[in-house]
Amino acid sequence: MKKWLGHTNSVVLSIAAVGIFILLTLFLRSLGGFQLDLTAGKQYTLSDQTLTTIQGVKEDVRLIAFTVSTSQNQKLNRDVTDMLNEYAKRNNKLKVEQYDLNQEPLLAKQYGVTSASIVLVQGEKKRVIDIGSLFTQAQGSGEGAYQFTGEEKLTSGLLGLSSTRQGKVVFLTGHEEIPLSQMTELSSSLSQDNVKTEEVQLNQAGSVPKDTSVLAIVGPERDISATELKSIRTYLNDGGKLFMALGFHPNMGSDWKNLDALAADYGVKDTHAIVVDQEQTNTLGPLWTVPTFGSHAITDKLAASNLYPVLSLSIALQAGEQKDWKTTLLMKSSAASYGETNIQGLLNNETEKDDKDPQGPLNLGYAVEGKEGKPKAVILGTSALLSDTEISTGGNRDFVLNSLNYVQEHSDGLTIRPRQEQDYKVAYLTPAQAKTILTISVIGLPLLFAVIGILLWWRRRRA
Repeated sequence: MKKWLGHTNSVVLSIAAVGIFILLTLFLRSLGGFQLDLTAGKQYTLSDQTLTTIQGVKEDVRLIAFTVSTSQNQKLNRDVTDMLNEYAKRNNKLKVEQYDLNQEPLLAKQYGVTSASIVLVQGEKKRVIDIGSLFTQAQGSGEGAYQFTGEEKLTSGLLGLSSTRQGKVVFLTGHEEIPLSQMTELSSSLSQDNVKTEEVQLNQAGSVPKDTSVLAIVGPERDISATELKSIRTYLNDGGKLFMALGFHPNMGSDWKNLDALAADYGVKDTHAIVVDQEQTNTLGPLWTVPTFGSHAITDKLAASNLYPVLSLSIALQAGEQKDWKTTLLMKSSAASYGETNIQGLLNNETEKDDKDPQGPLNLGYAVEGKEGKPKAVILGTSALLSDTEISTGGNRDFVLNSLNYVQEHSDGLTIRPRQEQDYKVAYLTPAQAKTILTISVIGLPLLFAVIGILLWWRRRRA
């Protein structure tokens, strides 16, 4: 009787275990897209902008991947197809198709594809993304390390299919500003949003181009002339928009009369004091500031995600009274900071707060809007964050793009950009190492559990 009860209990427990497993499986399946991303770089966690873009797709879009399979790029192909499937999970309007380019050359030719690519097709509209461009060499890493920028480019591709907006940001030159050739990452990001970029030298052009969405003045080292100021004011008075990012220059206090006058038109005063921040800084020193945000559409989502820019050699700004314009603070330094007014001492690595230096927190940027609430300008006391060398640091790129989208009244662009995934490293194994791993995982571990099971069975039998 006792033996019969023991067998019955075992059967009941086994059935209960199987039942719990089935119920748990059905429950997890009922959650649909639920998944727990435990990868180091949150590889399968899509950004805020991507989720918004996917949810905004209202017409069927085919995501056609033409891949080339070799022994070296299996991991890369899997990154691409995993990403496409992640998008398709979240909107049934997105349909994923995958073909081997070498086996389907005629089909690829229909889409004008001759190399591994992703083709986005929505009705008559088409966008092609070169798969090779999704992978970049990870800086400072060893052989085989790379970054995957697939989410950024696929999301931009989807936006490009559905977006009808156009824009053009014109960068002023002729005063030793940061040239577009040193802001290629910014230009590329703007291009993905259907925003063109070009440079203009007002001394030659005479006026700001009429189709300019935003006039950008980034890091000038010399003042603009009175004639140029007049041309810029004419453009702005006719409804133009301004993005102004002032960088450090030793003579800014005495030479920037017209640049200061342009900022003052919108109620912003340049104090010409360089921010020294011992509290909100990074490892590079007190001249690098990690500011806190004021509340604004440009910054709110970035603050919620703790995505802050990192600024170098920033100039403290102040907002004054201005009857026609409303200024809103975008970012500021810490209360422990101060504004160094002794520029010559700063150049000699000698900085110490004195009575002339304003005490923090110091304001570093403003958004300006008109009485009707329409954006007019963004004026920043920092410029290097737009350059290729600094735009990838912290939240610099998100902040800059949000600022430019705000000025252009592109409200759907005020969000967090898709990130670049963390570096991957390929492990190269020797034949002996590969054989050892195979033996342990395929033979050793199963055999270990089998032996443990046999011992348990033998022990219970003898009990």
